[in-house]
Amino acid sequence: MKIYRYDAEYANEVMEEIPPGYIDKTVCGCGLTSVALENDVNTIIAVPTIYLAINKAEQYPNERFDGDVLAVWGETELGEIEFYRYRNQLKKIVVTYDSLPKVKYLLEKYDYKLVIDESNELLSKTKLKTDVITTVFEIAEEYKESVSFISATPTPLQYLPNWVSEIDQIKIEWANTIKAQPILAERTFPYKSLRNEFIAPLNQNGEMTLEGRKFSKVIVFINSVRQISNVVKEAGLKKEECGIICGNSLKNDSRIIGIPRYVSGEMPRFLFITSSGFSGIDLYDSQAMTVVVSNTRKSWQMIDMLTDLKQAISRQRNKNNPNYGTFIYIYNQSMFRKTKDELLAKIEEVRDKISNTIYLYEKGLEEGKENGIEFYPDFEAYTLIKDGRYVINEEAFKADKYFILEIREQYSKGFDIKSQFNVSSEIEPIILPGVVTYTDLVDYFKENHKNGAIEWGVYSTKTEWICVIETCYKYYKKVWKDYTYANTMITNYGDAFEIIASEAHKVFGEGIYTRKDAKAMMQNIYDELQIPRKAKHHDFNEIFKKVEHPMINGERHVRIKEK
Repeated sequence: MKIYRYDAEYANEVMEEIPPGYIDKTVCGCGLTSVALENDVNTIIAVPTIYLAINKAEQYPNERFDGDVLAVWGETELGEIEFYRYRNQLKKIVVTYDSLPKVKYLLEKYDYKLVIDESNELLSKTKLKTDVITTVFEIAEEYKESVSFISATPTPLQYLPNWVSEIDQIKIEWANTIKAQPILAERTFPYKSLRNEFIAPLNQNGEMTLEGRKFSKVIVFINSVRQISNVVKEAGLKKEECGIICGNSLKNDSRIIGIPRYVSGEMPRFLFITSSGFSGIDLYDSQAMTVVVSNTRKSWQMIDMLTDLKQAISRQRNKNNPNYGTFIYIYNQSMFRKTKDELLAKIEEVRDKISNTIYLYEKGLEEGKENGIEFYPDFEAYTLIKDGRYVINEEAFKADKYFILEIREQYSKGFDIKSQFNVSSEIEPIILPGVVTYTDLVDYFKENHKNGAIEWGVYSTKTEWICVIETCYKYYKKVWKDYTYANTMITNYGDAFEIIASEAHKVFGEGIYTRKDAKAMMQNIYDELQIPRKAKHHDFNEIFKKVEHPMINGERHVRIKEK
């Protein structure tokens, strides 16, 4: 392990080039990635998300580097890359993990420097994007003498491919750091607390003060698009005052209709960020308070104390913000149902099932019966295709073990969040005063209706209010005393994904379609429903139970095996 100690605020004050190796930069926001973007070395930086690629590229040109930075992702064509390359003397490319093969030729022919940024994301995405992460590691291994892996929260080496432990291990220690100071809110129901204690009062009053910290905006890290949608609806937020950073999927698009995807520029009052934005992005605002929500009842909604929490609270980069270095942490500490040994045993059980399925598939190939093999539900997540054959994806099993042995232990044993920080404060649950407008009608309805039916009597002339109350009950089986809030709930009502799925089930039958035709038919559904989304082949996997994407006569197809 090489340890570099610097008495500096930013990396560009003490280094001109990022050294090769597996680097623990220890501090988010130290500017190490900026060194790669602003020096005189042609560089390719691989990042986990499209948003992060765009976020980095849009910061240039600036006073430190007057050149352009090119963001490359799925829709970027080779012609765009070549146009950029010939137009710029210094080449700086920020590419998503899944598009790294697009620019590999630049590493081979022109000796570009390769940097794998936010390398802690590789393990967490192993099962979600098996082929993508495997390819990233394979390309990095080809250039292991010069590649740099960067993270402030690096994954332990035992969970990575063996060759990573053979390159230089580097830790950078900074003398000039700021300790984060949390305002702690341990709650049984974190999402309910977020809505009732923080978002609704902020929306109603325009600003809040907690522990002497005043703020009028919030950056909320919460890894559930459904819960974000619920908070927006139930807190009565105006969608135009919200923004979201989340993954690009059909379900997400259908749940956030009306909520703008935030890319850059002036931050909205309420900015919600899922795990897509936990790492690497830079946010600048002079007023916003950071809020992090962790729910241990769902593993994907749980904030990893080793990585996600540190990443999330470091996204705010405006040091002139009086709340810089402070954040609200809303969390619970429920126990897991299974023991560590039971979960480790489950991993081995899954491995055995996968191995057996591979064996049966290959035996079926020999006998011409491969189409009769029933694949284990997680088969794709735990396998790779090598030389035309299925093999076990060891990195996926390492990801599972990492969750059990490293992350889960923080919660299953219980953890003292205060020990993670030098200074912290706690707040008790807040009892909010009710805000009333047409209270008399709401109270009358609650006392006299039967399954929504009611004789309004003397109130029957209040037709507009009655319509709002009855519509709320029809949609939600409940009513609210705040008239503005009730109207917002009506406006936000509906699950677009269910509507899309219903229409798709009418249009598509079980069978095979060319990918081109299938996407065109799906696009017609989106257009008719006014869903602002471009149809993608993987949308079918979200809508139907069993979908395959075979290559037939050199053309990709979509096979719907079970609706």
